[in-house]
Amino acid sequence: MQTKSLLEMRKLFLILFLPFVLVSCHRQISCPEFKDEILRWIPYQENDMIVFYSYQNDSTISFLIKNAEVNHTTHYTTGYKCGTCDDYIFVYSENNDNQKFNIDIHLNTDKLMSQSYYIGDSYFAEYNSTFSEENNYLFEGNKYDLVRIFEQNDSKGMFKKLILVKDFGVIGLVDIFGNTWTLKTDTKIKRLDKQEKNIKINYVSC
Repeated sequence: MQTKSLLEMRKLFLILFLPFVLVSCHRQISCPEFKDEILRWIPYQENDMIVFYSYQNDSTISFLIKNAEVNHTTHYTTGYKCGTCDDYIFVYSENNDNQKFNIDIHLNTDKLMSQSYYIGDSYFAEYNSTFSEENNYLFEGNKYDLVRIFEQNDSKGMFKKLILVKDFGVIGLVDIFGNTWTLKTDTKIKRLDKQEKNIKINYVSC
């Protein structure tokens, strides 16, 4: 009789509390609003023409931005594989030589998780480059308050150094021969009006 009573109690427990457990395991979590401060480092939008010029060999390389967008997670339900406040930023381009100007950035709850830049045939990421930030950086006769630099000692492509500046994006490259490639003055991307969204934002949930 005692065993039967225990079984009935267990059944009652499952009936009463199992729905509560299932609901608790699948709660909806709201993510913080997307902070667009990082977009000031990559201020690109569709149809921007990015042009770099090398004075040393009098040569130009240009890229047309075909797509620039953010996938921002607004909320997710716990208990599923997609249960994180992840944001992804993508910038893709093309040119006549099938060379790339691609940027991929991954954020989690506004924290920078990874960033990579594919310029021409050269790939820059924190895992394969020396990453640094410098103040009052002098580049090609201009001084910048703050820059971010990716540099490779043994580059697998044409470029070994990439220089980023807030509100300008990629301002310069250094190739494996030591030649400097500078963002042309008349093509600099600088959008300081925060009311103007320079990039498409997709709001997603799961």
